[in-house]
Amino acid sequence: MKRIAFLLLFIYAQKGLTQSTNTLSYSDYITNVLANNPLTKKADNEKKYGELKLKAARGNYDPQLSGNYDQKQFDNKNYFTNLNSEIKQPIFTSQYLNFGYDYGVGTNMNPESFTPSSGLPYLGMELGVLQGLVIDKRRAEVLKSKEYVNYFGAERQIQLNNLLFESAQRYFEWLFSIKEIALNDYFMKIARQRLLGIEALADIGERPAVDTVEAAIFYQTRLLDFQSATLDYQKSINELSMFNWSDKGPSVLTNTYQTIDSLDGYYEKTKTILSETLYQNSTSNPVLLKYNSFQKVLEIDNRLKKEMIKPVLNVKYNFLSTNNNSFNPAFSNNSYKWGVNLSFPLLFRNPTNEYKMAKVVSQNNNLELLNKTNELNFKTNLLKQNISILSQQLQNADRTAKYSKQLVDAEKLKFDNGESSLFLLNTRENKWLEAELKLAEYKLKFIKAVLNIIYLNGNLEYKL
Repeated sequence: MKRIAFLLLFIYAQKGLTQSTNTLSYSDYITNVLANNPLTKKADNEKKYGELKLKAARGNYDPQLSGNYDQKQFDNKNYFTNLNSEIKQPIFTSQYLNFGYDYGVGTNMNPESFTPSSGLPYLGMELGVLQGLVIDKRRAEVLKSKEYVNYFGAERQIQLNNLLFESAQRYFEWLFSIKEIALNDYFMKIARQRLLGIEALADIGERPAVDTVEAAIFYQTRLLDFQSATLDYQKSINELSMFNWSDKGPSVLTNTYQTIDSLDGYYEKTKTILSETLYQNSTSNPVLLKYNSFQKVLEIDNRLKKEMIKPVLNVKYNFLSTNNNSFNPAFSNNSYKWGVNLSFPLLFRNPTNEYKMAKVVSQNNNLELLNKTNELNFKTNLLKQNISILSQQLQNADRTAKYSKQLVDAEKLKFDNGESSLFLLNTRENKWLEAELKLAEYKLKFIKAVLNIIYLNGNLEYKL
């Protein structure tokens, strides 16, 4: 009965792994993450936001139409009728072209606003002679928005880099769990076959009955290891599911999925591309690009704050015409209206300190950029050192696994000849399984180290 129970439990544990209706490759998985994961779409919105910000800033140069109409009628008299309309077109900085039409009549009309009965069209311009001549807020917003396009483009790349790095790690952890199950399955089958063989020999008196107990305990241990590996597999595939979305929404991966990839195969691939990846320049990391773009934004802001220290001196000049023919107005240099506006604070404390604060912010961002660059360089150098040591560990682990197998083969031969004990054979197999699992762990660490280099480079080249 015990043997039947063990066999049923083994078949049940294997059932989920033998059913296969779909395959999932690493290349398809990364493509799917980039196409359907909501965090990818969120990252794309960052770039879209930067482009819309630039369009909004350029909208500050759109022509502005304004108008005002007032009329007063009292005691059957037209006290006044006053109409003012104007189209104002920004040109560059604090410069405007104006085209307008004034109409003012009535018995009680202010003489200053009185016009001929046909109205008074005019054409003129406004010019900031001091503050705003070089740069003003409107122009600064356009220049900053151009840099914000790069800033939000870098932010998009940062988010995609984080997403692909995490999703790639989950995939290779899944491959490791598949390798772990395969190893435990192999050794569990060996333990099962040995248990059946020893039970058969014990029935005919060729083996002591106590050997069947030891073989059964060893098989149970192998079965527990296999079940633990199955739990790890379920955990890894569920974590993988969080990143794998279909075009219709979340796509839940189940244990009916299989992969055409293997941990060993991708270990060989990463060894091949390592030389290309290891020595790429990490200055292209999007985090650094983001700092650089923001530094340019702050420099433009510094220019604006410095410009605001100047006094405000605006000049306005309009050509006037008494001919309201909109197609051919007859302008005269004897009919004009002009004015000057001058203002400035007596102590300039606000603009000067605003400029100084802007410089401090710019300096701090530059210091953060230097620190982040140094941090990335140290991380890259550490990874190079780790990979060098990992390569040596992998060689040692591979040799240990081969030597352990040789010892198991030798011990099995001695056991079959009656020169060894079941305990020694089981011990040898334990060491061999541990060596194979350790080798798989080192291969996973190596792949993750290469992924870390790609992450630090920030080039999104995760399709190995």
